[in-house]
Amino acid sequence: MADKVDVNTPLNAKIAEELYFKAQFENGSEEPHVAIECGSGDDVSFTGLGKEELMKYADDPFWKKVRLILLIVFWIGWTIMLVAAIFIIVLAPKCPYRPDLKWYDKSTVYEIFPKSFQDSNPKAKKADTKTGDGVGDIKGIQDRLKYLKDVAKSNILYINSLYESKDEDRLAITNHVSIDPLFGTMGDFDMLRKVTKKLEMRLIMDFIPNHTGKMNKWFKKSQMKYGVYTDYYIWATCEPNNNTYPNNWMSVKGGRAWTYDDTRKECYFHQLESDKPDLNLRSADVRQELESILRFWLDRGVDGFHVQNAQYLYEDENLGDETLITGKTGDNYTDFEHNQTMNHPENLKILQGWKNVLESYNTKPGREKALIVTAKDDLNTTMEYFDAGVTIVRVSPLSDSGASFAEGSVSLAVSNASLAERMETKLKDLISFNRIGLMYSDKDSSRLASRVDVNPEQIKALLTLQATLPGVPFNYYGNEIGMTDHPTLSAPNKYRTPMQWNFKGTGFSKNTLWLERNANYREFNVETEKVHQNDYSTLMVYKRLQELRGNESFQWGKMSVNRTGNLLMFTRKADGFPGYLVAINLGTSKVTESFHATTRIPKEVKVVFHTHKDDNIAISLSETSYILDPSHAVVFKYNSE
Repeated sequence: MADKVDVNTPLNAKIAEELYFKAQFENGSEEPHVAIECGSGDDVSFTGLGKEELMKYADDPFWKKVRLILLIVFWIGWTIMLVAAIFIIVLAPKCPYRPDLKWYDKSTVYEIFPKSFQDSNPKAKKADTKTGDGVGDIKGIQDRLKYLKDVAKSNILYINSLYESKDEDRLAITNHVSIDPLFGTMGDFDMLRKVTKKLEMRLIMDFIPNHTGKMNKWFKKSQMKYGVYTDYYIWATCEPNNNTYPNNWMSVKGGRAWTYDDTRKECYFHQLESDKPDLNLRSADVRQELESILRFWLDRGVDGFHVQNAQYLYEDENLGDETLITGKTGDNYTDFEHNQTMNHPENLKILQGWKNVLESYNTKPGREKALIVTAKDDLNTTMEYFDAGVTIVRVSPLSDSGASFAEGSVSLAVSNASLAERMETKLKDLISFNRIGLMYSDKDSSRLASRVDVNPEQIKALLTLQATLPGVPFNYYGNEIGMTDHPTLSAPNKYRTPMQWNFKGTGFSKNTLWLERNANYREFNVETEKVHQNDYSTLMVYKRLQELRGNESFQWGKMSVNRTGNLLMFTRKADGFPGYLVAINLGTSKVTESFHATTRIPKEVKVVFHTHKDDNIAISLSETSYILDPSHAVVFKYNSE
């Protein structure tokens, strides 16, 4: 008999399960029927509120007030948060504006003449410059990357022509897409590019589209009037024996710009020497060849090109005469106004086309490509180059005259303006350009320390100028240690002597040198500049300047120029960042200046750089006048008032 269970007794789950099985056992196959009531008899199950009951609460005055109060609290809280957010946005300090700087905006470009930078060849039993012994090469450049990055503080290399050629300048090119064996192999070049990429360094090369060498296969085929090569160069009928030439054009290097060719029985045009015939850029086939050359090197990872002789690319299609300057004989290049052979309007169009080729490789940030040209003291041409899409136009901060940049140059011999006056005029003209390339010298011009208008004592001051101006500094190898022109060699070799690495003269090569080194190598060399731990040697000053240039105001800040006598001053200030005043004494006597009255900078400043002494002090310009010695430069840092 089953145990009796009071149906009014509440059950838990275990008891309910036992009753189920007991009921099933007693009833056989019949379904058990057990009535179970959970809870006491007084409990009432909750089934929710009906509509009528809910409406009673909704209409109840008490609950209406509760709802209203909660709604008001919500909106007050939301309004407070909104006001707080607006307050933070409006009154909280804003992040200063930072422009989108490209790689070529950030670093000094280090220009290398490869024959004279570093020879990697071991000591030979018998020196032979034809095999590269005693000649700088690509591996040598790679060996010196640590110096370039850590000491010279440059992330951009510009290497002069490495192309296969038959002349000393590597401009009479026989193959635009081949490395001259004198410098190494294409494998050496690829390795250099691989290593520089790992070091986050950029590589710029020369692009030489104006001409080729006479030994180039294109010229040989043009001599024979072979197919499309017939018009690859500029040919015209002439009779040299009768002194009959197509026109009066003269070569930049002297003499007639036309040379008779015995094979073709015509004259070919050459702006430069006769072994460098000018290409005919009006030929679509020539233009395609040049674009293919650009793409070849871009595919190998080159980041930019300096277009050599960009001013000579096109000439008058009708071969019209140049204008003879009144009073001149017409025997020399300088006797003419070169209105037919220089800065032709077509130059800008082809530069724009080459820039478009480079842009096609700009597939994401950081892959921008640079197109660079060098201009004379000609403001209009500089502006036209920029309008054509040129990335950087190189000029010299040292104007050759007291005339403005816009008025052109005048010989130093007839200039009555001081160096400070000339530089003030030039700087005011350059303010409007963001990517001016600032160069003092290159392989074809005197080094900074040897310029006739520069006192050797001013080198550090002028390096300060170059590093702190807006634009892109270009440093020609050796200028950072004060290298000079060779006193007895003729141009251009006197500008190209081997890099002076140590006081023994053995740093460049273990072999007989391709070119005589400058006798002052014992005094001016990298080793001496570093070993003595002199923070104010030319090299150490140069290094500190590159570090100073990394500050925001020097990277993109606006410039304002002032001058008092021989004291040149300019400020650099980027919104939201400390400003800087650069002061350079280009005279021969001390100057005393408070700076505040002239430049209107804040009175409280700190000296952060000096070319010649440790002067890291804070001063008040309202109470103290600063004394600056001749050929010295100083940089003050200030905050906005």
